[in-house]
Amino acid sequence: MNIPSDLLLTQNENIYQTLIEESLTAIGLYVGPELTIQIANKAMIDIYGKGDDVFNKPYFDVLPELRYQNIHQILNNVCETGVAYEAKEGRLGLVKDGELQIRFFNFSFKPLKNKTGDVWAVLNTAAEVTELVKTRQKLAESEARTQFALDAADLGTWNLDPIHQTVIWDERCQEFFGFKKGDRVTFEDLLSYIHPDDIELVRTKVAESINPEQRRPYDIKYRTIGSDNKGIRWIRALGNASFNHDNVCILFGGTVQDITREVVDNEEQQKLITLIDNTAETIGITTMSAQVTYLNKAGYKMLGIDNYGDAFRPAADYFMPPENELNTDDITTSILETGKWQGERLYRHFKTSEAIPVYLNAFRVEDPATGKPIAMASVARDLRPEKEARLEQDKLLLLIENSSDCIMLADTDNNISYLNAAGRAMLGFSKNEKIFSKNTDFLMPGEWDRVGGKLLKTVETKGRWTGELNYRHFKNGEAIPVYFTTMTVTDPTTGTSLGRAAVCRDMRKEIAAQQALTESERFLQNITAAAPISLWMSDDMGNVTYANHTWAEWTGMSNEDTLGAGWLNALVEEDRKYASDKFLADAAARRSYEVNFRILNKNGDVRWCIATGNPQYDADGTFTGYIGACTDITEKTLVEHQLKLKNNELNDQIKQFEFVTAFMPVQLWTSNTDGDLDYVNQRTLDYFGTGLEKITGPEWILHLHPDDREECIDTWLRSLRTGDVYQFEFRLRSKSGEYRWHLARALPFYNDGKIVKWFGTNTDIDEQKQLQRQKDDFLGIASHELKTPVTSIKAYAQVLGAMLVKEREDKKAGIVERMDAQINRLTNLIGDLLDVTKINSGKIQFNRTWFDFNQAVAETVTDLQHTTQKHTLVTEFSKTGKVFSDKDRISQVITNLITNAVKYSPHADKIIIQTKKDNDEISICVRDFGIGIPPDKTEKVFEQFYRVSGSKQHTFPGLGLGLYISSEIIKREGGKIWVNSVVGKGSDFYFSLPSQQTT
Repeated sequence: MNIPSDLLLTQNENIYQTLIEESLTAIGLYVGPELTIQIANKAMIDIYGKGDDVFNKPYFDVLPELRYQNIHQILNNVCETGVAYEAKEGRLGLVKDGELQIRFFNFSFKPLKNKTGDVWAVLNTAAEVTELVKTRQKLAESEARTQFALDAADLGTWNLDPIHQTVIWDERCQEFFGFKKGDRVTFEDLLSYIHPDDIELVRTKVAESINPEQRRPYDIKYRTIGSDNKGIRWIRALGNASFNHDNVCILFGGTVQDITREVVDNEEQQKLITLIDNTAETIGITTMSAQVTYLNKAGYKMLGIDNYGDAFRPAADYFMPPENELNTDDITTSILETGKWQGERLYRHFKTSEAIPVYLNAFRVEDPATGKPIAMASVARDLRPEKEARLEQDKLLLLIENSSDCIMLADTDNNISYLNAAGRAMLGFSKNEKIFSKNTDFLMPGEWDRVGGKLLKTVETKGRWTGELNYRHFKNGEAIPVYFTTMTVTDPTTGTSLGRAAVCRDMRKEIAAQQALTESERFLQNITAAAPISLWMSDDMGNVTYANHTWAEWTGMSNEDTLGAGWLNALVEEDRKYASDKFLADAAARRSYEVNFRILNKNGDVRWCIATGNPQYDADGTFTGYIGACTDITEKTLVEHQLKLKNNELNDQIKQFEFVTAFMPVQLWTSNTDGDLDYVNQRTLDYFGTGLEKITGPEWILHLHPDDREECIDTWLRSLRTGDVYQFEFRLRSKSGEYRWHLARALPFYNDGKIVKWFGTNTDIDEQKQLQRQKDDFLGIASHELKTPVTSIKAYAQVLGAMLVKEREDKKAGIVERMDAQINRLTNLIGDLLDVTKINSGKIQFNRTWFDFNQAVAETVTDLQHTTQKHTLVTEFSKTGKVFSDKDRISQVITNLITNAVKYSPHADKIIIQTKKDNDEISICVRDFGIGIPPDKTEKVFEQFYRVSGSKQHTFPGLGLGLYISSEIIKREGGKIWVNSVVGKGSDFYFSLPSQQTT
């Protein structure tokens, strides 16, 4: 097949044009003396950066910025000589987006010649290498900076070939180890210049770093020994190992640094720190802005700081408020101006906030090179021991000065040098009157002659003397009887005598008190003689030592006949032995005595008496006998007899009551205010098959099932405490050992506004419980069996909906979507039934954790907002903190309350959710503006299966289980749930939980 040449040429041109356009290499063809751009592929046009309208335009018109660069001369040479030009990483300045940019290219200009050898066009190829050149430049700059940094930090680098055991060093490393530049060094050569004590450490660290199973970072400090002067140098080496794919270490390299000066400085600094840390005074260092940067151990201990770093805070924190800022400013100013400050200040204990008085000596620390201040230092001496010692002295002086006894001090020459306030008052000296006189001048005439010799001899041999003296009043000369004690005062260090101290107790009041006591005893005898009851006393053997005149008036016995055991003769003969034995037994046991007996009065009439006595003890706790009284109770006894008759009548009425209650079908009981049973009817006794004594009192609780006792007792005690009606369900064990469910109810009986008794019943509800259990079992089985097919139906519905959507059957897909929504409602109803059966069977479980209450509420509200378009869920949160509860169960309760609020407020447009914390409770309120609940129905909404009744029942679907489940969850979490509602205006549903916050 022959193809015309012009057609073939056209095809070839098209092929060449396509190849050029698709080439990744930038290609351009410039024709004629003006170098008109005939061909330029996309890559070349991108380099131009001028757009697509470059064709048929002179090259330097398109790229005028190249006219004044070397490119103009290069192209002229190519056109004139016919010799191609190639450039590697040529630098060109091209204008792009109006800005001259420096770029780098590998480019060539090749001449195209005609048959006569003339250049008719230039072929231009180019590849941009700007990024490569810049990367190489950055690498070179980085290497230069790295080397500069290494030199500046006095670091050397090294590489160890673990396979050949050779080391490559830089010059700095060779200097550190004493090798010459270019030396081939092995690892063993290196070890020869390491201190012998550190060789094994280096070997171990290197082995751990190049071991593929350990690969530990190489960071070690060791000593080298110089090859020239054998000087020891401290080195710190850092390094890492590289491993190939066979897990073999192929390279191990790093840096070394001479840290000799640092180690020496650290050693000296450590010595100084050890000295400072072990001093008893608090030493601290602060910046010039009064920021603490160092505190010694004594400071940590004195100020109650446990953790290192807690001391690094502003110096103002160390002083007691409110003067802490002022203290710091004053001290800092003084140090900056004068170089020092000293005086007393109050530090504070960081744990107890106790004020700590210190003597502070602060001074400026200056740079030794420049003389400029660089820090402030302080030394604080704890003044508490000194102040406590001074305080103890002050207390002692205050005690002495305020003592009621006269206290005086005398020097070694027996001159009185000190007399306290009581002594001045006793002896007639004024407050400020000077006293300096011989101690003998304080005595009445003749007193020193009477006791002086004995006193001096006793003090000299025993160090003290005690006895009675007569002092004299310096103003009126009155004799003052005192009980006098004097002792030698010695220096605690040398033991030499410093003088004598004396304590004198003024005995005038004591003597007067003794006289007054004698008179009062005489007066007491006169009073007891006239008392209407018989008063008596006995000794520790039980013998009567005193009886007042009343006993003699009653019995006609003389005082002598009554003493000892004679009083028994006045008793009726039948009562004598009992009264005597009781008295002797109580006396032997040292307990209070009380006995009733009859006496024959002097007229021969029988009178009832009650004798009482209390044991008496002296100051040493020794039993000394009894003091007691005997009271005539004849009239009281007669009244009690009449009361007994009344009680007999009351007992007859009680028997009639018991006869009637014996036929009642329920267990009837009564309780006192302490909660102990004091009566049960015959029905109760028949059920338990035991005597009354096994039921009354606190014994009744033993007949309850062990699992019911604790809650039953708590409920019963709450009713006893509050007076609320008692109601509780528990299991009672019958006489056959069978446990049956009973409902217990009790009401308080009031008399004069006070509870005096409780009346209660126990009703057998075992059959109802069995029926309830059967119902719960049925609900549990039914809901569990429904759950599996409903889940399958939901899955099929979702698959069917997806298929219909894919097939664009939107109408049918909408029907399936509505079906899926109804399946969701059915799933929720089944879930409620399962929760109810778990609650009733006691199998509901809780997974309690700490969680943020507000955050949990917010998450639930966000999820529920997507389910309603009409209602806006408004949140009003107060700070609540965390609760320890089951987050999912609490979210379930919140969901129930909010969905109920939406359902029962169809004409409203918002629901308000509020949270708050009061004391130790966190609460939430869900407020709607719906139909409301009648007052008599507010308690029923938390019962099983209760729903809105009447004409609106069909409007609000559901089983009536949500609030019941919510109520049971909150109760089991230790909280409360309630509702406030107004018909036609809406309802506020609340629940609260204990916050149970921690340390």
